[in-house]
Amino acid sequence: MHREINLILALLSKSGYDSRMFTLHKGECEHCSRAYRYMLLHAGFGDFSYAYCDCCGTAAVFSFTNKDLANLPPNTSPNQVITSDWEPFLRPCSCSGHFRRGASPRCVACNSVLSAEYAGNHIEQNFRGAARGWHWQQDWTGTYCLVIEDPTSPGTLRQIPDPIIKLNNPNEKTFKRFLTHIFSPSR
Repeated sequence: MHREINLILALLSKSGYDSRMFTLHKGECEHCSRAYRYMLLHAGFGDFSYAYCDCCGTAAVFSFTNKDLANLPPNTSPNQVITSDWEPFLRPCSCSGHFRRGASPRCVACNSVLSAEYAGNHIEQNFRGAARGWHWQQDWTGTYCLVIEDPTSPGTLRQIPDPIIKLNNPNEKTFKRFLTHIFSPSR
């Protein structure tokens, strides 16, 4: 497995792609000044959409190679944050939060919402593309997705792949979750 990843990274680095995007970088929370490590993912290159948990900031990544996406409403903005139409069809996060369009990454130390503008400072410092004119998108909804390292498991990202409710599975109650989503007081 590691050999495959190293081969992919070698091919990408020869293609001129910024291989530093595949390493963990250091950021700082603007609220508590604690450091966190993160990886910046490009949804277009990875062919996915994403959302963040509204309670802990874990990233959910939805690969367009997943057949279950065909059962969801059309995504009007592929390779970016999900549309809110997908929210009723997603399993809750392991922290009991929900993956939502308007959610953001959170600091692993104080759980405060991270500012995309403030994070832009260290994101641009960490990528050589910035010296050639690349700029951070300044939001948590565009093509780039920030995934933070799990502090309890160094080297592991706080990321959940495809937390989609299987519509053909009778054990998962989509209709009940849909009604809860519509009548939620937080919406």
